[in-house]
Amino acid sequence: MHDELVDLLDKVDMAVAESEGVLEQSTVDAVANMARDMRVRLSYPESVVVAALAGGTGSGKSSLLNAVAGEELALTGGIRPMTSKPLALVPSSSAGALSGYLDALGITERVEHHGPSWLCLLDLPDNDSVEVDHRHQVDALLPRVDVVVWVTDPEKYNDASLHHGYIAPLAGHQGQFLFVLNQVDRLDEADARLVEEDFVSALGVDGITEPTVIITAAQPAAGPPMGIERLLASLEEVRAEREAVHAKSLTDLAVAASRLVESSSGASGVDFETRWADEVVAAVDLAIEGRAAGGAHDLAAFITVVADEVGGETGGRLQELAVEAHVSFLECVAHSQRPGGRPEPRPHPWWARLRRMPRSPHIPSEGDSPGRDHLIDRVDDVIGNPIREILVRRGRAHAAITELALALGDLERRAT
Repeated sequence: MHDELVDLLDKVDMAVAESEGVLEQSTVDAVANMARDMRVRLSYPESVVVAALAGGTGSGKSSLLNAVAGEELALTGGIRPMTSKPLALVPSSSAGALSGYLDALGITERVEHHGPSWLCLLDLPDNDSVEVDHRHQVDALLPRVDVVVWVTDPEKYNDASLHHGYIAPLAGHQGQFLFVLNQVDRLDEADARLVEEDFVSALGVDGITEPTVIITAAQPAAGPPMGIERLLASLEEVRAEREAVHAKSLTDLAVAASRLVESSSGASGVDFETRWADEVVAAVDLAIEGRAAGGAHDLAAFITVVADEVGGETGGRLQELAVEAHVSFLECVAHSQRPGGRPEPRPHPWWARLRRMPRSPHIPSEGDSPGRDHLIDRVDDVIGNPIREILVRRGRAHAAITELALALGDLERRAT
């Protein structure tokens, strides 16, 4: 499914590009950001699991990374943050394949390891660091990895900044979470069990149901690290569940497509051309009868109706054109009265022109169809073409969104 998802992202990019300036920008930006993050996640080999170690100051993330690697690779410390930048522990066999992915994440500090060839670990800055930039780095990376390993210890497992600032708001992604209660060597067996139970209870309040909590001692005072084998086993299960990750990616894409469809208000047709032709002819005939102001009013009212039918950002832009259409129509009429039909310079802004415009310029009928046809063509050019441009862009956006939705539906059917 990996290759199919990559192809699908091309359709997302096309829908986003066509929706610029047509749909609400916040919706377009949200879908674009989702697609960008997903593309990053799909840019490394399917056989590799990328896990991020996240947690508070002194929880032992770096020690855990060293324990997994079996050697000292990262700085450790307890009083203040020692990890100022993300560090990647990269399997040597996949270092080249992961290079572009890590570049996209902005992770420049990398260390190769010869342990599990399927595991890339990211040691993130502390999420409770006094340095705001650290928190921003953590927030930016979380949606772009396979699994997040939340590391805490017996002292900080119930810390509000961890639960309220990160875990609870991200509970919807709990399928990507593992939890490590580190440094349990500082407790006796009974206390360690009580702390684990209390931690599970706190996670339940966050909305995390049936969390996987792994007890570790990555840097015990004596003896080898504890719990590392279970952590690796849990991470290897994530590797086996990569298809589930792809299924989640597919779900995310489906949600994104639905947002675009909803934002486009369904993008149903408005039969503009037929209705517009009738409205222009009627407005020009009123002008020929000496009632140009009435024709201008009717034309602006029609554009307002179309704007209401279209809705959304496109409707808002058409509403602006409806306001200007009144003035533009009177200008077209005035222009047709001048010898040779030479246009005068257009003052700005439009409301200043309105004050200068004759309330009801008159076009001598003279029974001359050429003069009438010329005015119809001019009104169509000056007022109709900008409307067409907006509606065509809306149509292209809807076509791209529809193509994306159809491709998603096809892939979802084949995936089930």
